Amino acid sequence: MPAAGQVVPAGRGTAALNQRLLSQMAQQTTDTDLPLGPGDTVEISVLEVEELSKFRARIPLRGTITLPLIGPLLAANRTAIELEEDIRQRLGQKYMHEPQVSVFIEEQKSQRISVVGAVNVGGVFTLSSRLRLADALALAGGLTTDADRVVYVIRHVPAEALAQASLQDEVQNVSTRVADASTAPPLRTTQPHEAMVAIDLEALTAGQAELNLPLLSGDVIHVPWAGSYYIGGQVERPGSFLLKSRITLDQAIVAAGGVKNIADWDDIRLYRPTDNGEPEVLQFSLNEFQNGKLAPEIRKNDVIVVGTSHGKEILYGLRDFFRFSWGASLPLP
Repeated sequence: MPAAGQVVPAGRGTAALNQRLLSQMAQQTTDTDLPLGPGDTVEISVLEVEELSKFRARIPLRGTITLPLIGPLLAANRTAIELEEDIRQRLGQKYMHEPQVSVFIEEQKSQRISVVGAVNVGGVFTLSSRLRLADALALAGGLTTDADRVVYVIRHVPAEALAQASLQDEVQNVSTRVADASTAPPLRTTQPHEAMVAIDLEALTAGQAELNLPLLSGDVIHVPWAGSYYIGGQVERPGSFLLKSRITLDQAIVAAGGVKNIADWDDIRLYRPTDNGEPEVLQFSLNEFQNGKLAPEIRKNDVIVVGTSHGKEILYGLRDFFRFSWGASLPLP
């Protein structure tokens, strides 16, 4: 198996496209500091302060760590430099003059992206610096000979953002803000939804640099095989499927193992490429299909996303909680 970042020789057209994508890697942002997130471990040291000498802390889901002398401190979505400055200011206000603070990132697991589909080395990659789409494709070993020329960036965005802006604008605007801002955006408190944007790689490598999107942690880059479709969200077996014969939307969901318990049957989104480059977004209901409505036929490069029912999510979460609590309360034999 080729190493990550090693582009494997492919067909003449694909090899040329891979080389053009590699040339885009030089156009990276100079801001390489990544924000911290849940699961990351930091080591904090303050000169001549015993309580804060090599103090290790793992950032929890809520994003806040507790330090001696300082107390609760927001760490998630901040860089190590920003965390250093905050600690320096708080200690300077109460305890000492010009404290010397260092924050070392011991382990960073929160910043990850996935590249799936028709690439040579697909999988999950941990970010060590800010990357763009072309960088991620290079990490995945480049495109295979049977890859399509349109790829998809799938991202979790707040629900209200999808209602207020077009899908293309939302993905690009979020990417631009993160790439250009000196600080990362605050933790999102709203339930995110999966959004998708289609990127024409031929157009990207022909000079449309704005298509080389800055990536965020959690992004999924899907490279479809020529003549395939993708299904994700709340299905049992998300991924790419070859379009071998006529198949309808409901049949495609069955082929992906069916929907999960927390799926929203009335939130089945179909993203379909159009000639202007922005995908058409169609919404369907499995309940309507069961009541006799005809499901649309799947086409090449369609992307299907099955939404999440937040009511079911809470219900099943409570069920699992009480199951665990009841099991934990039983006396040992």
